[in-house]
Amino acid sequence: MSNFYSDIRRESNVVGGIPIAVRHIESVLRMSEAYARMHLRDYVRSDDIDFAIDMLLESFLQSQKMTVARQLSKKLAKYKYQKNDINTLLFHILNKEAQDRAVFEKAERGIEVTDKINVEININQFKTMAKDFGAQEIDNFLSSSNFAKEFRLEGDKIKTVKEI
Repeated sequence: MSNFYSDIRRESNVVGGIPIAVRHIESVLRMSEAYARMHLRDYVRSDDIDFAIDMLLESFLQSQKMTVARQLSKKLAKYKYQKNDINTLLFHILNKEAQDRAVFEKAERGIEVTDKINVEININQFKTMAKDFGAQEIDNFLSSSNFAKEFRLEGDKIKTVKEI
């Protein structure tokens, strides 16, 4: 956020736009907290902050003259909120969970050498994890080639083999 603030303040001064104040950054914090509450979370995640920055940036650009807004928009494009491809995100979540479970299983068994470990994840647990990241539907992901690379679905379990 500090990088965003310094960049937007510097760029608005360079192109002669309306200046930005610390009050704007305070607004970003309040908007990110509100966005997290809207999603029934007690904590603010980075995507909440990204969303709030994008909202502030859009409203700030709309308050500028058209030529100034165009210049600022180009220079501050890196702060635009871009949602990740949901299948890539779900794959990362599932892969991380499988890796964590494999490490736990290795520690529980007391395995010292590198070994392949079968991992099972309940589909309902994965759905809950996916919802925490804003993914409501996982059916398309479960039938995707991205999923089939490392995982298979057997009943209500997601299975894979991890080398630890």
